[in-house]
Amino acid sequence: MNRNSLQRTEPDPKILVLCDFDGTVSTKDTVNRLVREHITSPEWRYHVKRYFIGEIGSRGVYDAVAPLMRMTRRSIEDFVVLHASLDPDFPRFLAWARDRGIDVKIVSDGFDLTIRTLFRNHGLEGLDIFANSLVVNEDGRVKISSPHMDPSCGWCGTCKLKILRSFRSAYDRIILIGDGESDRHAATDADAVLALGDLFIHCAREGIPAIRIDGFKDVPELLTRRIEAVTFDMDGTLVDSLDSITDAFNRMFAQLGYPSMTVGEVARETAVSLVDFAHGYLRPEDAEKGIRIFRDYYDKIFLQRTTLIPGAKETVDALDGTILTGIVTNKRGIYARQLAEHLGLARTMHRIIGAQDGFNAKPAPDMFEEFIRSSGASKSKTIYVGDSPLDVESAGNAGMDAFAVAGPIFSAEELARCAPRRVLRRITDLPAALEPLA
Repeated sequence: MNRNSLQRTEPDPKILVLCDFDGTVSTKDTVNRLVREHITSPEWRYHVKRYFIGEIGSRGVYDAVAPLMRMTRRSIEDFVVLHASLDPDFPRFLAWARDRGIDVKIVSDGFDLTIRTLFRNHGLEGLDIFANSLVVNEDGRVKISSPHMDPSCGWCGTCKLKILRSFRSAYDRIILIGDGESDRHAATDADAVLALGDLFIHCAREGIPAIRIDGFKDVPELLTRRIEAVTFDMDGTLVDSLDSITDAFNRMFAQLGYPSMTVGEVARETAVSLVDFAHGYLRPEDAEKGIRIFRDYYDKIFLQRTTLIPGAKETVDALDGTILTGIVTNKRGIYARQLAEHLGLARTMHRIIGAQDGFNAKPAPDMFEEFIRSSGASKSKTIYVGDSPLDVESAGNAGMDAFAVAGPIFSAEELARCAPRRVLRRITDLPAALEPLA
């Protein structure tokens, strides 16, 4: 008997993907417009206003507006053709998921009739749909019921959290894809969240791990890709050097007659390279002198007054041997390499590239292009990890995904608004965030 036949192999995890509809599968939100176009009284505005100020949930709105609506089955058909728009990549995503045994179900706080009509128009069949029931009577009157609400709460018409939990025992992993308020509670219990729009901002604010997507075109790769390389920003990401940098800037400012800056101001306003900052901020006649003053002082203090961010070395070490790593920083290259050696980071780094190494500084893509060229890694499978909006912008300019690490200077929500691929609460979250989900 072949010895290999005795080896046990772990079965593939059973995965469920729960997809929101309005703003997600449908690129347009159909609910509000459907109500507006089939209403018989301006009274509906009062109920919607109560919803937006948090007095009632969607279930309360539906109870209030259903008696005010009139429509026909033909008007529903016409409405869907005019105002619902299927993400063009959703059918391909669905075929991809089914081919891999991944179950996909629709969870929506909108209306089943709208969803089924759109799917029928596009030849999509066999999808389980959990949504509010919209029934149009022969006299044009409308009935809205909510078979999937949580009776103990009754806030949302469709409780996505309740639906998710009902499937928990049947699946090893449940992934939520959504964009808005009705997805928020389910996001807290999902094993992974793929978020569009406001849901990504919410998840960052609340510390819920989420991956930003722009549509279903992104989803198969983001669920399966294996990262080949990770490049790190240095200051604020791997090392805490703000005090020494602030002291050096304020030494320069004082000698040249400029006002001093706080640590926060330095972090936000001097993220570009020293040379670029000096020539952009100082008077032309002061720029070169200012650079010399900064470097003369910083040379004396930077090794002693720079420390590792908690968990940074452990994170870098955890990637050693499995993922290629490097540093791309606007810190002068010679400083970056000395610091990496001094703090025990250099051993695992394939390449450390900094300002004045012969490449334009961030936000230009030059240093990233050089790292990709020298490492042989695929750009689509290389991540840049930084702590500032400049880092996110720079990775985007290079055509790479950025993971942003929240810190004392830039909050998770502020970073999320810059549209990185992920927002991490701490650097130690990185290894788990690199694992493929499917």
